[in-house]
Amino acid sequence: MDFAKINNVMRAFHFEAQIQQIDLDLPIIFQKRYEFSTLTVKNKVFLLVKEKRPGSLDNFVKQAQAIQKQVDKDVILVFNKLSDEQKKKLLQIGASYIDYQENTFIPQIGFLFSKASEKFEPSDPLSPTEQMLLIALLLHTPDLIIDLVEISLITRLSIPSLYRYLKAFKARGWLHNKQKTYQFAKPKQMIFEEVKSLIKDPIREVLVISDKDFQQLYNEGALKMTYLQALSQFSMLADSENYGSYAISKKRYKRIEKEIQQNIFQGHRLEIWNYEPVPFDYIKNNWFENGDVILVDPISLYLTLKDVEDPRIEEEVEMLEDKIINILGEKNAS
Repeated sequence: MDFAKINNVMRAFHFEAQIQQIDLDLPIIFQKRYEFSTLTVKNKVFLLVKEKRPGSLDNFVKQAQAIQKQVDKDVILVFNKLSDEQKKKLLQIGASYIDYQENTFIPQIGFLFSKASEKFEPSDPLSPTEQMLLIALLLHTPDLIIDLVEISLITRLSIPSLYRYLKAFKARGWLHNKQKTYQFAKPKQMIFEEVKSLIKDPIREVLVISDKDFQQLYNEGALKMTYLQALSQFSMLADSENYGSYAISKKRYKRIEKEIQQNIFQGHRLEIWNYEPVPFDYIKNNWFENGDVILVDPISLYLTLKDVEDPRIEEEVEMLEDKIINILGEKNAS
């Protein structure tokens, strides 16, 4: 069993871990077939089990289950390299595993990572989570060095999950890592220009909701102002609508969907987004002086409006884009 490789996997996901050899009082057949050690991570102790000679996966799992009963410790199966089919089978039966290629499933600490087998193309669009994360990085990294703890709080992504996405961004040439930290590899304005063709309008669906439903959602802090109403807060565009326009993530909406009155024809405009709008302090960043409204982030707002065919709106959206580029060049974006 290669302790160094297992430690490298743990460190790759920001886990502090200890691995130690262990002598077990087990039948000789187990001693001949398997290697054993303990892994301590997040205050939990696991038994690592690795075959000395690779054999049947089904038999390995069956024998490991028998060992787990005898030692009274959660077992993690260790492999050199797992195929996609093997990972699928282990996930289906709920067997914890780790391989030297960083494929890891440890449900006891809530962790799953599966390394993609196929390579992406630079022209591949970002997933909704990748898009949300990149927007957060651009708006909430004052200098080149990325504060993972802050970004984790903003995006609600775990540190190990962040490392997974940041590795993908590094492969695209946007980031590099030095001295165990991730940093932007080029100016943020340049990255924004590059990704404009890879990120898209986050709106999944648009509904109309009653004022009663709006008030409940607004009081719960689930909504952020968007669309033309948001644009009017810092532009020359007049807000003449009787009802507001607000955004909510599809994840939040799914939780309250059954409580929302359906088939409303007059009311507030509700956009269901593919991701949670990224927090952005417009007052702190001097976009407007005061107000108690909470808007969606400016990059996502730009994406929702950039294809609106109205000369009056198009001009304001161009000015919004200029504001975004300017703030990405400053050191106090937050």
